[in-house]
Amino acid sequence: MSSHKTARVARVLSGALRMWGVSASVELDSDGVVLRTLSGATLKITPAVPYGWLVIRDARLLGMHAGLPGLLRTLRGEL
Repeated sequence: MSSHKTARVARVLSGALRMWGVSASVELDSDGVVLRTLSGATLKITPAVPYGWLVIRDARLLGMHAGLPGLLRTLRGEL
């Protein structure tokens, strides 16, 4: 998946975190997007081929989503 799409997802996640009132940093890395909360939780969102997103927390797969709505639901529930 292109780095442009990954950057767009990072911006969407930043906005969602603000709306949810969650204090966390959103960082781009070589594999996707990393969310780091103040409580120490780290979630990684990586592109899944041919489309979609994997959500991983502490080497545990939380879900695979073809679109942003499911991805956001998983993140909100986890955070």
